[in-house]
Amino acid sequence: MKRTNDFSISKLQELLRMPSEKDWLEFKSEYKLFTSEGKVADKARDEFIKDILGLANGNSQIIRKTKYLIIGVDDSKFGENHERELHNIDYQIPTQNDISVWLKDSCTPAIAGIECEEWIYESSKILVIIIPPTFNLHETARDLLASSGRFHKYTVFMRQNENTVPASVRDGITIQQLKFMHRQEISNPRSIFIGLLVGGIISWITANAIVNTKYLPVQFSEKLIISTLTFVGVLMGAMIGLIMQQFNDMRYSLRYMTWRNRILFVSSLLIMFAIIYLVMPK
Repeated sequence: MKRTNDFSISKLQELLRMPSEKDWLEFKSEYKLFTSEGKVADKARDEFIKDILGLANGNSQIIRKTKYLIIGVDDSKFGENHERELHNIDYQIPTQNDISVWLKDSCTPAIAGIECEEWIYESSKILVIIIPPTFNLHETARDLLASSGRFHKYTVFMRQNENTVPASVRDGITIQQLKFMHRQEISNPRSIFIGLLVGGIISWITANAIVNTKYLPVQFSEKLIISTLTFVGVLMGAMIGLIMQQFNDMRYSLRYMTWRNRILFVSSLLIMFAIIYLVMPK
């Protein structure tokens, strides 16, 4: 199967040492998607599709993250090397083309960019399925008769901790809005770069205005003042851009926070504004 440049042995080891599954990471000790005769096991396939859709949609916290479904790895037991126990895959597994066809017939819009990698690790074969961030909210295009139950057409799945569950209408709308924001971030320059550019230009103009006044201290050269003020302006602009970017991310996630996290977030904002007020020239 295709081997990506982004996934390495060190990344695999990092995932295998995770103390628990995440909303972006799921382990399956086995996933028999074909019968002994080589035919597709319909219920297992539909359960697999449900898991993929849940990971692709994610939730409000993991819109930008790459997700992983790893088959052949225990979801609870660890070995002596602090890595999860492996279960060698000695049965038929789907190819990347199989998965693409299954998803094409079962969900809309299509999920692009899914990659499958077979790994031989510690003498065991495992399958790593990599799901990149997507820009769409994916729903079922037909009824799914999975091993965990029956799910009707137009069902939207999402991740809730390490589980895949049907999303509420409100959750679906929130995820779609955040995915749209993610698309906009990629299409448009990030605020940190805009802040860096604007801060540099404004500080350069200000520095030149200062050196042209008669109040310029004799002990400082014009080039030194211009360079220093421009550098400070670039840093300040980048910091403001980063703060605004973080604030824009957090304001959509605020309703998913615990009250403790909300208090910490608001307190951090107040402290930040207080520091800015204190350092501003009076």
